[in-house]
Amino acid sequence: MVALSLALLILCSMLGGAAASFLAALRPQFPAWKGACQLRRTATAATATEAPPSFVQELRVAAMKLHSRDQSPQGEQATQTPVSKWEPERADYVQFLVDSQAVYGCLEDLVAETDVLAPFRNSGLERYAALELDIAWFQDQGVPKPTVGTPGIAYVTRLREMAANGQWQAFICHFYNFYFAHIAGGRRIGRLIADKLLEGHTLQFYQWSAGDVDTELKPRLESKIDSMGMRWTREERYACIEETDASFKYSGRLLDHIKIVRQPTR
Repeated sequence: MVALSLALLILCSMLGGAAASFLAALRPQFPAWKGACQLRRTATAATATEAPPSFVQELRVAAMKLHSRDQSPQGEQATQTPVSKWEPERADYVQFLVDSQAVYGCLEDLVAETDVLAPFRNSGLERYAALELDIAWFQDQGVPKPTVGTPGIAYVTRLREMAANGQWQAFICHFYNFYFAHIAGGRRIGRLIADKLLEGHTLQFYQWSAGDVDTELKPRLESKIDSMGMRWTREERYACIEETDASFKYSGRLLDHIKIVRQPTR
């Protein structure tokens, strides 16, 4: 019976669906034949649907581990104060926007002037100009524009150091996480802050005029990062992924401007 089942498996491999249909009629007499053909069809289906390797997925997994457990099921960090408990003033929020603009400006300048980063130009995700409009809007509302704070200066300095030293793998990690964190959790923060401080006004920072950010702009840039990452050696990809923790620390210091929890007054 074992030899017969093996022969049937080979037959199914050669004839595919035709063999399965023929042998189905003989199922009552030879039940083992059905299993042999099913095994072949299952293996073929698994091969056909297997996704190609993705470097962006590796970056995403590394980033998810640095989320808290209440932010993501994959999070491995302790639960933090939820965004709903943050209570920044308008001036705090503008400081966050100014520091963010400095970082986006640095990223966009380096992409514009560096050949190795040329694939990332004109992605539609650029935020410097949008932030310029938002900061001007706040000025019209009576909130002055501050100078770039220490967290913004420190992050810009780090990015330019990586570029000067040709540490492009580490740089791409910061580039990926800074843009895509804003698209994900950043929008949620924006909605909550808008409700608390701006009477629901949606800033340009959270709007993208070049296309749908979720179905067009983000996937397009992810594809380009994937294409670059898959040309690197395993060691180069590892160097990029290893920078994830640092990218979270630098961007997290910008969020400290608005991650304010005030004690109730007595």
